[in-house]
Order: sequence, then C-alpha cells, then structure tokens
Amino acid sequence: MPIALTSFDLGRLKIIAHVREELDRAGISFESIQCRSGGIQTPPGIARLTVVVDETAANLDFESSEVEDCESIVVGETWHKIAAFIGGLNRG
Repeated sequence: MPIALTSFDLGRLKIIAHVREELDRAGISFESIQCRSGGIQTPPGIARLTVVVDETAANLDFESSEVEDCESIVVGETWHKIAAFIGGLNRG
C-alpha cells in the first residue's frame, strides 16, 4: 500500500531536485546532496540542506513553512535563498 507524502516531504524532494539541477547548470561537481530534518543534529522545525563539494560540506537551513511552500511554489524567497547558496558554492 503506497504511503502518501506530506507537503513537507514533497517540498524536500523538490528542493533536492532543484539544487541538483542548478548545480549541474552551474557546472559544479558535487559528491552528495541531502535534506534532513528531525534527529539530534537538526533543530525542531528546521530542514537542513547539505551539499558536499570537493569534500567540503555546506549547509543551508530552511524553516518548515519554507519547505512546505516549495511543494507547490517554484518562485519566491526560498528559491532566491537557494540561488544565493549555490552562488556561494560557485565562488568557493
């Protein structure tokens, strides 16, 4: 029986797919992309995007509302936040 994904889960998947696409477009090689929430390493209500480039991890935190918005919106402040993050990786 299939399990329905929440808006939060769908938003996290959409963020990961978008980051992968933008990294490819920028010509940035990466070892991994993760978006985690919960657990002891991430504060409550936060999803942490981690991208590993040249064996160096870079993180970007999102509030749950930002992640949920990404499930249905592909423009706006969260997407600008991602673009700035990727821009920083490109300079690094």
